[in-house]
Amino acid sequence: MLWNTKKVLQCHFPDLPAKLNGLTDPRNGEAYLYCVRSTRYSVQELVMPAIVLFILGCKSRNDFNIKANEEKFHENYRRLFGLDLPHLDSTNDLFELLSVEEMEVVRCYLISLLIEKRVFHRFRFFKQFSHIAIDGTGIYNWGENIPENIGNHALKRESKNGKVTYYTLVLEVVMVCKNGMTIPIMTEWISNENQLYDKQDCEINAFKRIAIRLKEHFPRLGVCILVDGLYANVSLMNICEEYQWKYTCVFKDGNLPSVWAEVNSLLSLSGGASSSVQNSVDAAYWIKHNFRWINNLEYQKHKTHWVECIQEKSNRETGKKCDDNRFVFLTNMVINKENVADIIMAGRARWLIEDHFNTQKNRGGNLYHKFSRSNFNAIKNWHNTRQIAFLIRELVKHSAEIKEHIKSKGLTWQAMWEIVVGYLYYCFVGELVEAFEVWCKTPRQVRLE
Repeated sequence: MLWNTKKVLQCHFPDLPAKLNGLTDPRNGEAYLYCVRSTRYSVQELVMPAIVLFILGCKSRNDFNIKANEEKFHENYRRLFGLDLPHLDSTNDLFELLSVEEMEVVRCYLISLLIEKRVFHRFRFFKQFSHIAIDGTGIYNWGENIPENIGNHALKRESKNGKVTYYTLVLEVVMVCKNGMTIPIMTEWISNENQLYDKQDCEINAFKRIAIRLKEHFPRLGVCILVDGLYANVSLMNICEEYQWKYTCVFKDGNLPSVWAEVNSLLSLSGGASSSVQNSVDAAYWIKHNFRWINNLEYQKHKTHWVECIQEKSNRETGKKCDDNRFVFLTNMVINKENVADIIMAGRARWLIEDHFNTQKNRGGNLYHKFSRSNFNAIKNWHNTRQIAFLIRELVKHSAEIKEHIKSKGLTWQAMWEIVVGYLYYCFVGELVEAFEVWCKTPRQVRLE
């Protein structure tokens, strides 16, 4: 695990240290006095342990600090990354002042490197598009007594009995791939400003803001947006038309009644919809896919296309039908017999962002934990470092060597990282690092599966 983590950093992100050191150091003037604990460390030395914390799946700053106090862990960190290891309170001091926008630029730069190297090309659903899932999720529940600095940004919820509580949401942009990889690209915070609660921020407004930034950072990237039924509206269509993006949107009963009325009227006509059937098989089931689609539906001066898939599963031994599922989407890609299965598969892949959230909340990301409890700027910077760490973790997880190792050992991904933490705590990595330095003298690459 350590070897492959070093491989990912060496092969894909060799200039990450320079990028971290290139962040504008805010420790000057009054800010310098405020950050007095961190003055002996460079910006890179303060940011890197936050990334390592999330790579290792540590539960909190205190959890990492306890490990860092162990001599072997401290020395192993120094040997692996060539950096001194500060107390994470010093890192938090820096995060309270560090530019969130600059941290996002580092995140997007790392993604751009991978795109330029065509790392994701063979895992795309269509050759010309990267599929980008966008969805919101709740991360913090602040209760009634919220710190003032946080309260200026949090959303407010009022119960029927008048009880007021505060919470924080984020909108995440995640690239999803055929092999199951989820690559976190950028984050938009769904937050109010200055406690103006008459009209609170919402997911749709956050989507409009993050779409602008996504186009700015990746202007030439072929994009297909994957979203749930909340986004079945003209805003999605306008943005995708303006930026020349494609979209595949979950289309629930009740969304866009005028479109559903046209769909239902055409379905009732002979020849009103096109259809095809595809059969497949896995170890346990016969699987039948029944596709129906209608092209060129009109909605507020936009042309959109409707597609439905009914999936039927039957037991291979008994022939008994055991499962039916229905999937319905709207898309601006013209549908035909050759691409209908790929469009459905891409639309269904939107669920990978839900699994991404579940991993960060319950399988090592500790997304619910407040790594800063009193400063919103620090919260954002901790979140950005978490996403950089999970980018690295995904590349390690899907490297051919690690996938085969996990399969052969019968261990979970989280259990593997727990073993790594134990190794760093009780053993020395000197021989591993020396062997790696010899290994990387020859040009190498990370093979993904």
